Amino acid sequence: MQARNIRHISLSPKESMEMADNSKQNLCISYRRSNAMRINRHDRDAFTNLLKSSEDQLIERILYYAERQDYTQYTSTLKEAWRLSIEGLSKAMIESLERSDLVPEFGPEEDFIADPGAQFGMQEARRHRARGVNLAMFLGLMKYYRQAYLDLLEEITGFDQPAVVNLFVRRFYDRTELAYCTEWAGTDPEAQIKELSSSNLHLANEKNKYLTLFESLSSPVLLCDEKGKVDNYNNAAGRLLLGSRTSGDRYYAEKRHDLDPPELQEELAQLMSAGKKCLEVEKTFPTPEGEKTYDVQLERMLDVSQKFSGYTILFNDITDRLRWAKQLEEINRKQQALIDDLQRTRRQLVQAEKMAAIGQLASGVAHEINTPTQYIGDNTRFMQEAFEDLSEYCKFQKRLLTAAEHGGLSAELVTEVRDKAEEADLDYLFEEIPHAIRQSQQGVERIATIVSAMKEFARPGTKEKTDTDINGAIMSTVNVSASQWKYHADIETDLAPDLPSVPCVPGELNQAVLNIIVNAAHAIADVVGEEEPAGKGRITIRTHRDGDWIAIDISDTGSGIPDEIKSKIFDPFFTTRDVGKGTGQGLTIAYSAIVEKHAGKIDVESAPGGGTTFAIRLPITPAERKNEG
Repeated sequence: MQARNIRHISLSPKESMEMADNSKQNLCISYRRSNAMRINRHDRDAFTNLLKSSEDQLIERILYYAERQDYTQYTSTLKEAWRLSIEGLSKAMIESLERSDLVPEFGPEEDFIADPGAQFGMQEARRHRARGVNLAMFLGLMKYYRQAYLDLLEEITGFDQPAVVNLFVRRFYDRTELAYCTEWAGTDPEAQIKELSSSNLHLANEKNKYLTLFESLSSPVLLCDEKGKVDNYNNAAGRLLLGSRTSGDRYYAEKRHDLDPPELQEELAQLMSAGKKCLEVEKTFPTPEGEKTYDVQLERMLDVSQKFSGYTILFNDITDRLRWAKQLEEINRKQQALIDDLQRTRRQLVQAEKMAAIGQLASGVAHEINTPTQYIGDNTRFMQEAFEDLSEYCKFQKRLLTAAEHGGLSAELVTEVRDKAEEADLDYLFEEIPHAIRQSQQGVERIATIVSAMKEFARPGTKEKTDTDINGAIMSTVNVSASQWKYHADIETDLAPDLPSVPCVPGELNQAVLNIIVNAAHAIADVVGEEEPAGKGRITIRTHRDGDWIAIDISDTGSGIPDEIKSKIFDPFFTTRDVGKGTGQGLTIAYSAIVEKHAGKIDVESAPGGGTTFAIRLPITPAERKNEG
C-alpha cells in the first residue's frame, strides 16, 4: 500500500535522497510529513473570520438537514442548544489552525486524542450517549454537521487554495468521528447503563423543577396543542378559569386534550387560521376579588425542532395598571386645565403689561403733544389780540385816508391816528407775529411727528410678518417713548443707512425695543436720581448688518445687572423693582418677540455699575435662520 502510494507522488531530489538513506519506518514517517498539505496564512485568516461570522448561517443549515432527515424528533427544541454544538465545532477548528498550518492526517500509531477536534468529539459523545442516543444515530447527524460546513465553503470565494481548506474540514471531521467511536467503544455496557440511569434521574429532576416553576407562576398560563385543546395549565390559570385549586391536576390527568381554552376559543381559532405568530387581546374575568382585566397574549410555541406545534396563552393582570392609567389620565387632565389656566393668566398679564405700557405711552404722548399745543394756543391768542389791535388801527387809517381824499384832513385826526399806532405798538407786532407763526408751524410739525410715530409704532391690525424698515421702526419707538427717558437720559442713534428690510411683525418688534429702552431709562434713573437729576445718562442705539443677521445694540449708562441675576432677567415675573413698580414682564415680552416670534437672538452684556448692552439679532430671511439653527 505504501509503495503504491509513493509512485503517485512527485518528490524533490533532496526528499528522495532522505528516503533512500532511512529505514522503512523512517521512510513512512518522512513520506507522510513531506506530503502533508499546508494552509497558507491568508486562507487560515479568511477561514477563521468566516467561522466567526457565519454562526447563524451554520445553525440554519444544520437545522434544515436535521429536519429533512427526521433527526429533530430526537434533538433539542431550542436554537441555543444547536448553537452550543456549532460554537464548539468552530472553536475546535480555529484552535487546530492556530496549533498547526498542516491539514490533519492519520497514522496507525498516531495519538490524536489530544487534538481540539477529538476533545470536542469525545465530550459530545458522552453528552449524547447520556441522553440515550446511539452511535449510529449520532454519527449520522454529525455527517450533516460536516455537510453544513462544506456547504458554507462552496458559497464563499476568496481562498487561495479552496481545495486545501475543503480537505481540512473533511479531515477535521474524520478525526472527530474517530474520537466519537473511541469514546463509545471505551465505555463498557454496565457503565453506560449507570450513565443512562443517572441521566434519567437528572432529567426527571429537571422536569419536576420546571413543572414546579410552571405551577408557581403567579400569572395564569395555558399550554395548548396544535388543535387548540388545553394540554396543560398552571395553578393560577386553573383558579382563574376553572375554579381549580389543585396544582398539577391537568398535567397528571388521564385526559389532557379534551378541554377548550375557556372564553378564548375564538381568539385561538383566529390565531390558528391566520397563521400569525402571536395575538394580543384584552379580557375581563370575574374573580373572588372582583372583576380583573388581563392582557392575554397568544403565541405559537417556540420549537425549532417542530416536535411541539402548540400554543402558549399568557395572562398578565393589568387591572391596577388600567386603574392607575385612568387616575393618571384624570391627573393629566387637571394638570392640563391648570396649565391652560396659567397660560391664559399669563396672556392676560402680558396683555395687561402691554396695556400698561400703552397707557404710559398715551400719557407721555399726551404730555408731548400738550407742550406744542400750548404754545400754538398761546401764539394763536397772541395773534388774535394782535389782529384786533391791527384791525382797530386799520379803522383809523381808513378814516385818515378818507379825510385825505375829501380834503378834510385835520391835525386832530392825524394826532389821533398817531396815538392809536403808538397804542397798538406796531413795531412790536411786526417783529413778534412772524416768530409766533414760525413757532406755531414748528408745534404743528412736532405734533405731526408724534402722531406719525405713534401710528408707525402701533401698526393696528398687523399680525403677520411684513418687510420692515428696522431703522424707521426704531426711530418711531424713540419718538413715542420720549416721555419715558427724556428727563433722565439722552438718546444717541447710529443707524446704518444700507440695512435691508427684514420680515417682522412691526408691533411686536416695536414693543420689544420699547421695553428695552424703558428698562434702560429705569436703570439710568437708579444712578442719576428720579427727581430733577443734575446730569443725564445716555442710551445709545446702533444698527448694522452682521452676515445674515441685522444687529440692534441698545446700550445704557445705567446701574448694570449683577452676575447672580443675569440668567433670570428674561424669566416671567422676575423683577428687581419695588412691589407695585414692575410686573417682571417687560424683558420676557422682549425675549418672546425676538426669539420665539422672529427666530432671532437676544444676548446681554453687563457689569454692576458699568451699564448694560442688549444685543439683538434678527434673521434677514427665515430660510437662512433655519439653516443656521
